[in-house]
Amino acid sequence: MPLATAWPMVLALGITLLAAGCLTNWAMSIAGAVLVPLALGGWIRELLPGRGEFEHARVPAHERPRAVVPAAVAIAPAAGFVHRMRLPEKVHPYSAGVRGGIVGGIGMAVVALAYGVVSGRGIWYTVNLLAAMLMPRFATATDAELAQFDALALVFGLVIHALVSAGAGLCYGVLLPTLPRWPVLWGGIVAPLLWTGAVYGFMGVLNPVMNRRVDWQWFIASQFVYGILAGLVVMRSEKVSVRGAGIS
Repeated sequence: MPLATAWPMVLALGITLLAAGCLTNWAMSIAGAVLVPLALGGWIRELLPGRGEFEHARVPAHERPRAVVPAAVAIAPAAGFVHRMRLPEKVHPYSAGVRGGIVGGIGMAVVALAYGVVSGRGIWYTVNLLAAMLMPRFATATDAELAQFDALALVFGLVIHALVSAGAGLCYGVLLPTLPRWPVLWGGIVAPLLWTGAVYGFMGVLNPVMNRRVDWQWFIASQFVYGILAGLVVMRSEKVSVRGAGIS
């Protein structure tokens, strides 16, 4: 029989630290880079012939498990209400979720641009904050510098916003029709509150620049606008049969 070994857990820890260091601190990646080869070496050594196994005494015949033949069981007919999954004949197509994400993304962008105008920082401020996720040079930028037009930041901001909006809209298209009653309420209020809480917890890792400068009142308002618009587009779309529920 194979011997018990802890090296697989050490290897998993090393891989986790190696990946986590890419988002947090390079020291974690160094620790992971040390643990991975160490764990691989230890695991391989324990798998060598004669080292990673032990002899187990044979179990007497009368103590061995016996084969059990299942008895025939009569299935009672279902009567009344039963707890079973019910699959709909028609659902909203996935493309409705993508369209809802696009419409919601436009509404979210309007709120973000309105914040830039009302706050006096200009329309490029929020775009540059979003692009700071991929542009480290914005980490030390001042508010005045973030208010200036930057072509590369505009491209990065548009790509990030489009991908996130379409991806979240696709999730809406899949999940909203399955929620009980008032799906727009779930999509327009409950879902924005949930993902705003998640973004609040991870913003310091994903985008430290935005984490320091974001106005959370306007941010939450933009999420509500996105959720309501995306939910309305999804729920107003024409349903298709389950077989044709793919992208159309």
